[in-house]
Amino acid sequence: MVTVQQIFDTAIHLMDEQNESNGGTETVDTAEYKYRTISILNSVIPALYPYSGNYDPGAFGRPAAQILAVTDYRNPDFTQAVALDDTLCLAVLPYYLAAQLLSAENEVLSAWFMNRYREAFNDLRNRIPADFERIPTPYGTF
Repeated sequence: MVTVQQIFDTAIHLMDEQNESNGGTETVDTAEYKYRTISILNSVIPALYPYSGNYDPGAFGRPAAQILAVTDYRNPDFTQAVALDDTLCLAVLPYYLAAQLLSAENEVLSAWFMNRYREAFNDLRNRIPADFERIPTPYGTF
C-alpha cells in the first residue's frame, strides 16, 4: 500500500519545491502544503475508488471508500496507507495533489497538472479489463 508521504513526496518533486541540497520534501516552504494534503486527498479518493483494484462491485449499496483520518492539521499522519491500488496512488494522485496545492499560487501550472491528472486517469480508466455480456432481446429480433 502507498502512504500519504509517498504521494506527497512525488507531488512536491513534480512541483520542483523540494530542498535543492538534499531532495527533502519537508521544508519551510512546503509546510503549508503538508497541512492541506490529507483534506485534498480525501476529496478525490471517493471519486477514484470505483476505478481501483480494491473496489468490490458486489457489495450491497454504494461501497464507500476508506478516507484518511485527520486528527491534527498541524501534524498530519502521513504514515497512513491510501485505500486505493498502487497504480492510482502513484500514477494519478500526485498530479491531482500538485494541481490543488498550486491552485492559488500558479494557475497555469495548476491547470497543467490537472490536465496531466485527467490524461493519466482516463488512460487508466480505459484500460480496466471488462467482460462482454449478452444483451437480452425481450421482444425478439426484428
